[in-house]
Amino acid sequence: MPIVQISILPQSAEKKAEISKVITDEIHRITGIRKEAMVILFYELPAENCADGGEMLSEKFKRMESKG
Repeated sequence: MPIVQISILPQSAEKKAEISKVITDEIHRITGIRKEAMVILFYELPAENCADGGEMLSEKFKRMESKG
């Protein structure tokens, strides 16, 4: 039983459902493993717990929003 763990910034339930479907479909296509045997786990990380290039994502997003 494949278990796929995804660390991601918060997303809507609809987006997570779409991600789950695409990943499940592709693993099934590549391996032939039944879709019902797969588990997708989402770990949502707040932007204040993530950094990119040494800058906290929460600060980067604030800067981007202020630029319009």
